[in-house]
Amino acid sequence: MLRSRRVVFPALVVAIVAGSTLVTRAQVPTLRRPCDQTDQALCLLPFPNDYFTRPDPTTATGKRIDFEVPEMPRSIVGKPIDPTEWNRNDGFSPGSDILTFVPGLDLHQTWGTQSMTGPRVGGPNDPRDQIADVGRYVEPDAPILVVDATTGQRWPFWSELDMNASTKANERLLIVRPAVNFTEGHRYLVALRNMKNTAGAVIPAAAQFAAYRDNTAGPAGDLTFDETRRAHVNSVIAQIQSDEQARGMSFDRSKLFLAWDFTVASERNLTERMLHIRNDAFAQLGDTNLADRVIQGVSPRFSITKVTQISNDPRKQRQVEGTITVPNYLDGPPQPLGFEEDPVEGLPNQALLGTRFFYGPDGLPAQNPLIPTIDVPFVCTIPKVASAADPAHPTLYGHGLLGSRSESTGGSTDRDRERNFMPCAVNWMGFAEYDVANAVHTLLDPSYMPVMADRAQQGFLNFLYLGRALAHPNGLATNAVFKDAAGHPLFKSNELFYDGNSQGGIMGGALCALSVDLTRCVLGVTGMNYSTLLNRSSDWEGPVIDPTNPGIPSYSSLLYTAFPNKMEQQLVMTLIQMLWDRAEADGYVAHMTTDPLPNTPAHQVLMQVALGDFQVTNFSAMVEARTIGARILQTALMPGRAWTVAPTLGTEPFPGGLQAFPTDAQGNILPWNGSALVFWDAGNLPPPNANIPPADVGNDPHEIPRRDPNAANQKEFFYMNGLVEDVMNGQPDLACPPGYAGEIPEAPAQFNGFDWCK
Repeated sequence: MLRSRRVVFPALVVAIVAGSTLVTRAQVPTLRRPCDQTDQALCLLPFPNDYFTRPDPTTATGKRIDFEVPEMPRSIVGKPIDPTEWNRNDGFSPGSDILTFVPGLDLHQTWGTQSMTGPRVGGPNDPRDQIADVGRYVEPDAPILVVDATTGQRWPFWSELDMNASTKANERLLIVRPAVNFTEGHRYLVALRNMKNTAGAVIPAAAQFAAYRDNTAGPAGDLTFDETRRAHVNSVIAQIQSDEQARGMSFDRSKLFLAWDFTVASERNLTERMLHIRNDAFAQLGDTNLADRVIQGVSPRFSITKVTQISNDPRKQRQVEGTITVPNYLDGPPQPLGFEEDPVEGLPNQALLGTRFFYGPDGLPAQNPLIPTIDVPFVCTIPKVASAADPAHPTLYGHGLLGSRSESTGGSTDRDRERNFMPCAVNWMGFAEYDVANAVHTLLDPSYMPVMADRAQQGFLNFLYLGRALAHPNGLATNAVFKDAAGHPLFKSNELFYDGNSQGGIMGGALCALSVDLTRCVLGVTGMNYSTLLNRSSDWEGPVIDPTNPGIPSYSSLLYTAFPNKMEQQLVMTLIQMLWDRAEADGYVAHMTTDPLPNTPAHQVLMQVALGDFQVTNFSAMVEARTIGARILQTALMPGRAWTVAPTLGTEPFPGGLQAFPTDAQGNILPWNGSALVFWDAGNLPPPNANIPPADVGNDPHEIPRRDPNAANQKEFFYMNGLVEDVMNGQPDLACPPGYAGEIPEAPAQFNGFDWCK
């Protein structure tokens, strides 16, 4: 994707570093002391943390983030992250990692799993790790508690230490990740107790927290001790104790290592800006009721710029290129002028650095009065099999990481065209190939993350307008290029679906939640929450972006160079997620299926993932599936292939846990009328438990679901019927497209015989 840019890319990095500027807000004096001194490893730890909020009666949560510039991580050149945009949030990310430092922590000793035995002990899928059995969070003596303060119930999570390859033992943060996204607007209580080291000895609490916990005086001579916090810390401990005792659990506050609370951002805060521009843009077309699925008003304006008849491809008959006119809510020209896609040498022309939302006096995005509209390029590929008697089914296609709409014309959609689906696409503005410079800028200085988030929301609108032009009876279907020689339409304008892979699955989850002209979405090799995804992705952690072009540094190397402190790296990624939520599924997942956003229809989602995916970790897909209430196809993986307890049996024993497809009296799997997670297995090792990319040799299975004919059949049945079918009739989903050569390396005996793709 980023080949032949050896010379341009390093020059781009140098130019950005040299020319980067930071504009900080005028600080409002805070009534609290800087930093939370109960975890002195890093200023903003523990994180997330209501210590870094202030009351605000104008927000949905009654709180507002209150980061101060001196508290923010500083880059290697001494530049702090500008907290201005973060301080518009009324809480933390619903998928937020929980971060703190526990010196000498051994999680096997802490969870009491150190004596477990078995063939996987000591390996990448060690059953002693809590991620192997998320259900341990409900154990009476669970050492880590995350409690929903609204319901009093424990929240499912997994805990891990930062095992990034370059992280030293004394730098490993404790990371607690939600197994189901936190509920929007809710407050959560966190307690760590009986933390143990490798010898099994209990690690003592820091002196400041111990003083709160034990109701003793602060440490002698410690001028940072904040007596005014005592009442709040005690109220957190008291509420956790009350909730635990209410469910019959014992609770000894003297065993606490640390306790604190945090509040999750509200639905309004996460989605208001995007819903505002969507509703305003569709009102300009004459449609204000978007939930009723009745198209009103006019189609978006469009023009056709190029038509290519195709005779040498058995799947394509015609490629149509054009532009859709979309209202512009950004403060500058969003697209580069005259940009060239996929040039032979160097990057495509890049979008203007720093374009953000243009805000009106109400604090919401407004249409730019100087550049009120943009003409967004699109492409559609009409299948060879489409005819007047059997018109094609239109789909919106979402491309991969920093790619382009041209991916919709390639092999990723061949199986769809064979089944008479017509993929159409625009670029994922914000995360397209012309956004590489903005991405580099953001990794070197995360103060610019609002640029990526704002541009991505404009990108969602671009997709929605293309969808309306496809679905409108007076839209694209009326143009001669979408008709046969007799003037009959070659696609059905009364139906529309979504299909996306990789980034197109991750961002596609958000687009699905926002869509008004389609209700069925297929998310291929998908996941959500980049703060979980990045460390586990070969795209991020590889030594270079492209092995054939070693002159291009990896994405991670940019951030890690700017922030060499290993603890800060985890914190920075978690901070970035607070804004990234508006640009990917993590911020919309609560409303993707059965609890739709205001003025939006409900949706069904089919998640097709590849076991052991190198680029998008299966763990994030499972969190997404739990959060949307998806069922899991229990026969998709062969016995022994699952790397965690229960999920692929469909019996996760906790609220929100993955459940199986229904069966009839004979045990046959019935089609599921809802959303689903389906694994496809090409023989790779399962994903490692740690926050590292897969290390097994062989081919990355990332391309498998979109190319496997059985997966394509499953997708077609879902689109046409709203049902997810077990296309393998009770057999495992062994994916082995022609020409694929997946393999399993040296492996324990129980995996012998699984090399079906050799």
